[in-house]
Amino acid sequence: MTLMTLIDDSTLHQSKKQSKKLEKLWSDVEKKQARNQRYRAKLDGFYEEFKPLIESKEHVVCTATGEWIRHLLTFVPRKTIKGKQRIALYDWIEEELTILEANPFNPISTTDLREFFTSLLVDFQSIMPNQTVSDEELEALREDLFEMFGQWLPLSDEELIDMIHHPERFQAYIQDMLSQGNNSEAEDDFEWDGPDWNMGDDFSFENDDSELPMDTALFEDRAMTKLYRQLANLLHPDKEQDPEQKALKKDLMQHLSQAKKDKDALALLMMAQEYLPEYKLIADEDMIKRVEAALYSKIALLNQEHQFMLDGNDIKSEIWRRFGGGGKASRAKTLEQYGDLLIVESEALYAKINNVTTVQAMRKQLSQRNHQQELNNMMGFEMFEDFLD
Repeated sequence: MTLMTLIDDSTLHQSKKQSKKLEKLWSDVEKKQARNQRYRAKLDGFYEEFKPLIESKEHVVCTATGEWIRHLLTFVPRKTIKGKQRIALYDWIEEELTILEANPFNPISTTDLREFFTSLLVDFQSIMPNQTVSDEELEALREDLFEMFGQWLPLSDEELIDMIHHPERFQAYIQDMLSQGNNSEAEDDFEWDGPDWNMGDDFSFENDDSELPMDTALFEDRAMTKLYRQLANLLHPDKEQDPEQKALKKDLMQHLSQAKKDKDALALLMMAQEYLPEYKLIADEDMIKRVEAALYSKIALLNQEHQFMLDGNDIKSEIWRRFGGGGKASRAKTLEQYGDLLIVESEALYAKINNVTTVQAMRKQLSQRNHQQELNNMMGFEMFEDFLD
């Protein structure tokens, strides 16, 4: 059944061109709905394939990361770790906590770890006398903060010295700055995606603001109220005795209720197409315009929904983007290799816990970390200079 078989426009003498336009829009809606359903099913299916193969190994590496963080925390009270090395230690702990929190399979409570970290900072500060901070140390700290946030922070020397003498305040400040940065990025993403309806498909919503309510007006029409009641009466699960049909109608009623909540008249018409073969929508000129506007709007929403799925930052989308390429055999091999890497990573963390047991060994690790950071900064600066050239 097509759209025009649902519409009784016999009194309008619709042109073939107009009818073909509506049919094409209707067909486009159906195709885009099917496309979105296929993509969603692909994400769901791959996630169900991924989860039993990888989840237990993700738990293993998260547990190892948690143990490594606890091991790093044992060095916070050590007085011989000073200056840039102490800052590097705090930065390392923060980095590992952030990695752990970003893992969607993480079973470890980072809240407990963070609270323990803060308590260690407070305890350490209570036994350490305030020492004179040199201009060189202040400048080094400013540069470290610049590298961390990409901007010079408006902190006075007194504020920096206070944070050096009170590491828990430094920790709180870092957390606040990171939080502000995340919120800013989220707002930027929203503003970028929101106003652009054109996703590169054949149809995009081109109506101006004065015409936008027309698609909603279709749902508010009495004809849609009548159609909703017909469908609800037909599909209500309480009127069904067969258990399988009752379950099916329960799902259909949920779909119908969602259409009402979304004011989606086209969803009602599509359900009528399938379940009310004798249904006819009596259409005048105004009704035809409303149907056309609703079709354009639905296409735009489906395109936006598809784009959101492609760009999604939910766990299923991220897993698909990272591991979903290639054929089934290729994906299975990629997952197997990834699982092996997780085990290797966890073993490496436990090896570091066993090997880095003294302050001297930890200081060596922190020096190497600082040196690597300096090399990364130097390479980044050289790339920037090459870009300018």
